[in-house]
Amino acid sequence: MSGVFVDWITLSQSDFSKNVEFVGPFSVLHGNENLPAGSDLSLPYVDSGFVVKYARDLETMKFEDDEEWVSHSRVHHEGSFSSGLMLRCDGSRVEFSGNVGRFDRPDNLFNLGFDETLAKANEFLSHYGLPKFHSGDYHENMRPSEYDFKHGLMEEWTGATVSMLHLTKNYITGSAGNAQAAIDWLATQSKSHVKRSRSGESTIAWGKKGGRVYLKCYIKANEMLDHAKAHGRTREEVLNDPVYQFCLKNGVIRFELEAGRLLLRDSSLRFIGDITMPKLNALFDEHVDPILGRVREDITRIDFDTLDIGAGPKMAALAYLRGEDVRSHLTTRTFYRYAKVLRDYGIDISEPLENTQKFTTVIKVIDIQPIAHAPNWYWDHQSRMTQHAANDVQALKLVNG
Repeated sequence: MSGVFVDWITLSQSDFSKNVEFVGPFSVLHGNENLPAGSDLSLPYVDSGFVVKYARDLETMKFEDDEEWVSHSRVHHEGSFSSGLMLRCDGSRVEFSGNVGRFDRPDNLFNLGFDETLAKANEFLSHYGLPKFHSGDYHENMRPSEYDFKHGLMEEWTGATVSMLHLTKNYITGSAGNAQAAIDWLATQSKSHVKRSRSGESTIAWGKKGGRVYLKCYIKANEMLDHAKAHGRTREEVLNDPVYQFCLKNGVIRFELEAGRLLLRDSSLRFIGDITMPKLNALFDEHVDPILGRVREDITRIDFDTLDIGAGPKMAALAYLRGEDVRSHLTTRTFYRYAKVLRDYGIDISEPLENTQKFTTVIKVIDIQPIAHAPNWYWDHQSRMTQHAANDVQALKLVNG
């Protein structure tokens, strides 16, 4: 098992004409043959209200009788621990988004794969009498764009599409101190043509949020404390949670890849009919492995007094770790030659360090290992927490009559 999970998904679908299955208060339909002759497939409205635009006559300044457009607002379906899912349907199109696996759970240290996420999303749709998302039919792209021609995107599915997918994976560093050292080291690493940034001491990111590629890595224990209030918990509750203690003791860090519409399209992962976990694992590894893979396996410590590299790259590395602008002291050709040598040792002098970040001349290379499976106690603990929250809600209802 790779250890990659789905943390967030945004789905939409308009074509429910085939393989449709209504659940809840609606009849089961398995295609157009079950519909009355001459009728159209109409879905129930699901919204929390709507916004309407009316045109105004510029001479009389009166509004026209017919609206120009109507926009249905999303339903925010709230669960325990401040979890929530969003849904809307305007009678023909269904849109859904949220962290499906964390719904009614206190944390998402471990989550679900794609198939399990889709299945739970479909269960959620059933509460509103909506049909399930499905892949539909595979056919020729009847309206290919110039981009489609260029990249060979000449076939597509008629069913549900994905416009946002967050993929996560946990790694063990061995201790809280090692987790911080790992983040500090990652802050020296760059990705080609992607801007790097740092948010506080425990988070590093590459790319722009909402952009084509956005990758971040953070210390999970710190993130749990930072989001305690947002998840409906007190700081003390999180500190006493065995999940937090597991993350702190083992120095758990997490990589999270936010794959938006453009990245999914370019990776042939736009349609749910094309998506498999091996493909999602490959997408995740494509963006994470180049960073983690820069640590040479034969090195346990980098000691610049004994390191077997030339004097030039060695001096450049020392200056870089002191926070100096190495590029200004070297010719362009020499700078890139030194950068190539040092990148094999986990140091990227092409990306400046934060002004507050300093390193000693001896850097411990942390052993960062992926976590493939949740501990044996994890899912039982999640079930107990979910049940306790449900009992608290029920007790509150009884008290309030």
